[in-house]
Amino acid sequence: MKETSFMTVIPADEEDLRPEKLIERISQSRIVKVYGSERDMSDENSPISLKISIDDRNYTVNLSMAEPDFPDFYRTVHFFSDLDFQKIEKIEKALTVEIDYTDDFVASYHDQLKIINCLVPDKLAVMDLPSEKILSGKWVKLAAESDIPPAPRYLYTAQAITNDSGEVWIHSHGLRRCGLPDLEILGSNRDMAQVHYQILENAAIHMIDEERCPEEGEPTLLARLAEGVPMITVLADWEDALKLYPDATVGTEDDRDEYHAEGTKVIMLYLNAEDMENGKISRIQELDKYLGHNTMFMISHKETERMRSLARERIDYVCKVSDQLDSGVEVLMKLGLRVDDEYLQPETDPDEQREHIWFTLKAVEQDEEGPIFICELMQEPYYVKAMQKGSTGSFRVADVTDWAIFRDEKKYTPDDAYLIG
Repeated sequence: MKETSFMTVIPADEEDLRPEKLIERISQSRIVKVYGSERDMSDENSPISLKISIDDRNYTVNLSMAEPDFPDFYRTVHFFSDLDFQKIEKIEKALTVEIDYTDDFVASYHDQLKIINCLVPDKLAVMDLPSEKILSGKWVKLAAESDIPPAPRYLYTAQAITNDSGEVWIHSHGLRRCGLPDLEILGSNRDMAQVHYQILENAAIHMIDEERCPEEGEPTLLARLAEGVPMITVLADWEDALKLYPDATVGTEDDRDEYHAEGTKVIMLYLNAEDMENGKISRIQELDKYLGHNTMFMISHKETERMRSLARERIDYVCKVSDQLDSGVEVLMKLGLRVDDEYLQPETDPDEQREHIWFTLKAVEQDEEGPIFICELMQEPYYVKAMQKGSTGSFRVADVTDWAIFRDEKKYTPDDAYLIG
């Protein structure tokens, strides 16, 4: 089921794609180690095969020339100016870079961006074919040159297919390059689609973090909902899931070509321990009344650490806009609060046991140790009784897990901080 990861690079200058230039650049890289190459020297457009390693991860990288083609259904995930599009439209030759991922999926995705950045330093865009995304060349450069890998959500895209009645079928693309099934949610609607998308996103991230797909019937604690209700998910074949959606009109057998009929799983629920024991699955909609009300998804320590590292690496962007908080700029900060003693797990370092929760930034002060963030809590914590919604506190960079800047009706995160002027 594991598929090759193809990305197509749109260069700023087609001359940069000459084979001798490509090989020279990657051979001189301090990040990528080349230990073998093959190509037909008599044909400038013949494919190139490279044997490389990055931090002891070994790859065969296949390079080939392609004509740029942007399908309408591909999602543009970064900002492109009109001038960017005008430049892209003039390019007639692109470079396809294909590799097979290791079992460290996020590292392999990061490695593919590093390889691309070495081969074509000046690029306008990158088409990520498995996830059907169009990435900004500027973002690829920023991500490739960072020590911290991009968010796992970059490895896939969730698409929503709807009909005139408002029924929505949500399904992903891109996970198969990791040897994982793509995921689906059936029977959604326009009101709940965004919340259901969050479920799919967190289920996908859970698999990527675990570097495996749950076994048949295996339960996953994906979230805690309002009133302490747990969300226990389980993956099911679409044929079995559709039996619980007899009125479904999208995502049915008629909608499935060969690609959407294989290598895909539907996210379902176990509602209680008895259901788990008996293998009884239920529709995701059984918990709709709880969703969107103080939902706390179970984010792994690995992903929390990645988010935290990236947020801290680019915290200067928050400090730079802090003097604009009274003029239309809003900054949200996710901070790690140490949980109360009664919730501590004895086998884990107490300082690592934190509830990560969103605050509104009110001001930034400075002392000899660096910035101090004055923040107001936006929601009720589960495991920190001394803090309630509306509580304020002073925090350091070491407490920061994530942040988001809202300015001119746009949202900026550590991931796309390069766009903040």
